[in-house]
Amino acid sequence: MCDLNQQLTPDLNWYVILNETSDGQPQRWFYLNGGSDAQGIWLSTPYAEWREVMPNLAQVTPEHPFLDWIEQASCEDWGMLVGSHADFATVQAHFRSLTHVWLPSGEHVFFRFYDPHFGLDVATLCDDEQRIALMGPTQCWLRLSAQQTLTRVENPAPTAPADFQERPFPWWQVPEAVLAGLSEDPGVLVNNLLQGLSEYQQALYDAYPEPVLRQKTERFVARYQGEQDGYLAAFIQLIEQEQQRLGMLS
Repeated sequence: MCDLNQQLTPDLNWYVILNETSDGQPQRWFYLNGGSDAQGIWLSTPYAEWREVMPNLAQVTPEHPFLDWIEQASCEDWGMLVGSHADFATVQAHFRSLTHVWLPSGEHVFFRFYDPHFGLDVATLCDDEQRIALMGPTQCWLRLSAQQTLTRVENPAPTAPADFQERPFPWWQVPEAVLAGLSEDPGVLVNNLLQGLSEYQQALYDAYPEPVLRQKTERFVARYQGEQDGYLAAFIQLIEQEQQRLGMLS
């Protein structure tokens, strides 16, 4: 079993980003395991009222009881751990600035950095220069799988807290190579599509048992031949059309 306490070195401030769209209810378990003062990342944005899906940030210590829950959790999408020399307000401001990001097509979309199936994969696929911009004042991002596999992404040159200035979103552009890398991993894409459907069309997501919906998603990914940045819209349209044929949607 991975010992998270050893990963959280005392030279950094440590934070958890809690994914409110996770079925594992990480914020609830955070408070049940000694947590306090989790704050929404989208506060002070047009999405400040989206509390049911808003990612939350909280500071933790290397001895925090919530780390035990993370090590034992069966859900892998609860969120991620972040290490930084910066204070809470600076880290919150940086992730707030990543609420939307630009796609190469010129469209801006929500960036699900708080879902480790997506956020850490994006950071891993970036080159050093891209990763420096993406991670800003944070030193490292960590996730732990249900199989106790630890993924840790390091920032080659974190922004010094004194030099950090929050930028209005969207400002970061997802590189073409990153989108290409994500598209080559069907498992990542399937998870991202399921997450996107849950966030934008919860009723469609709830219309199927999870194993059935995952099979439909895997089949869609295997057959899709459109543009890379059109995956989610095409997938939602497919599910909508199927529900209409079944008479479940008017």
